[in-house]
Amino acid sequence: MTETPTRRLRALACRLIPARHPPPLRLRIALVSAVVVGVGLAGMAATAYLVVDHELHRAIDLELTREARRAQRLHAAQPEAWSPAGPCTVLAAPACVQTVLADGTATPRDGSEPGLPVSERTRAVAAGTLAAYYSDIVLDGHAARLLTAPLDEGAAVQVAVRSDRVDTSLHRIGIALGVAAAVGVTMAAAAGFAVARAGLTPVAALTAAAEQVAATQDPRRRIRVNRRDELGRLAGSFNTMLAALQGALDARQQSLDAQRRLVADASHELRTPLTSLRTSIDLLGRADRLSPARQAATLEVLRVQAGELTGLVTDLLELARGDDPDAAAREDTEDVRLDSLVEHCLRAARRNWPAVTFHADLTPTVLPGVQRQLARAVTNLVDNAAKFSPAGSTVHVRLTGRELSVRDHGPGIPADALPHVFDRFFRADAARSRPGSGLGLAIVKQVTTAHSAQVTVENAHGGGTLVRVVFPTADPLGDTDD
Repeated sequence: MTETPTRRLRALACRLIPARHPPPLRLRIALVSAVVVGVGLAGMAATAYLVVDHELHRAIDLELTREARRAQRLHAAQPEAWSPAGPCTVLAAPACVQTVLADGTATPRDGSEPGLPVSERTRAVAAGTLAAYYSDIVLDGHAARLLTAPLDEGAAVQVAVRSDRVDTSLHRIGIALGVAAAVGVTMAAAAGFAVARAGLTPVAALTAAAEQVAATQDPRRRIRVNRRDELGRLAGSFNTMLAALQGALDARQQSLDAQRRLVADASHELRTPLTSLRTSIDLLGRADRLSPARQAATLEVLRVQAGELTGLVTDLLELARGDDPDAAAREDTEDVRLDSLVEHCLRAARRNWPAVTFHADLTPTVLPGVQRQLARAVTNLVDNAAKFSPAGSTVHVRLTGRELSVRDHGPGIPADALPHVFDRFFRADAARSRPGSGLGLAIVKQVTTAHSAQVTVENAHGGGTLVRVVFPTADPLGDTDD
């Protein structure tokens, strides 16, 4: 496309003229302060000037009125004796007076001194057809104020005083008010800048902290809050936000670490059953060399290994689902009859562990929760107790007062292993020969934590293990209807 001269000029202007950026907030506050104070001072100065102008001219008018009334009184007392004879030089006399007849004749008129001007309005006042009036005139190059008032039938009196001194005073007052306004605007701008600089210090600190967090991606920076105004609250809110951000990042890091450990532990745990499965499959590949009894035993081993692998994968999925807050938030919370749920889990346990007797003492209990998660936790507790119970022994399950307890009569747990029973993939040395992945109690811990319940494990008196789960009396998941 051909580049026109207009396009070239526009491109050149864009290169030469820097991009406009808004002025700093401090400067804007100073400018706003200066404008507001300037408008206020201008209004005050204009008002003061008008008031002074009015009062000075009013004083002149009062002086003229007094002189005119004095002339009227003298003329009324001695009409023949009184005469306004004398010079009318406004430069020497504070006031000059002359009479004017209806025909325009003015007294005194000697020709050597400048008389007061006589106009049609002056003759109208002398004739009695017009009221007294004020006017501004110029005598001998000086401004003067003139009052023309009726004197007698067919005559008027004119009184004049200099007003140039008033104009000079007004000019000086105007200059003084203008200088004062300029000084006031300058001081307002300086004060506005200083106040903005002091008031925006927390904002500058917030900006520096935000820039540091953005540059280092480390939200541990905090702002010292030493004030209780809006900016102090803003700084406190910013610190709260940084703390929340740091907590979220820490939780994210912990979640990532937990996922890495879970993947590493799961890889380690899956290696053994997969190796066993491959060995059994390779053995079945030579089925023609095996006796029918050996084939049946190998198939049974495959079934058991597949079941263990399925249980391990299921437990891993449960743990991963519990670690995901979004997936946990999507779980439906409802009122659960915990005694019925425990009874249902016990019926399944009696089928799976026929060599163990289960004794239940269940009090009707209703609590809010996620039924699927609670069923998984109860199943793990019951199966774990049955797995470590000798044949013919009894597992006691009791539910009363929002406390669920499961007690077996197995070998118990070594004292050094008790602090680690809820760790993922943890199994005591004595339990390594038994089936399982070490995830059952970890899932129990995860579910009870999600329901704000407390779970403890201890060695029971007389042998065996006792597990207690205590649910809170309030809503364990904290759900409320907004």
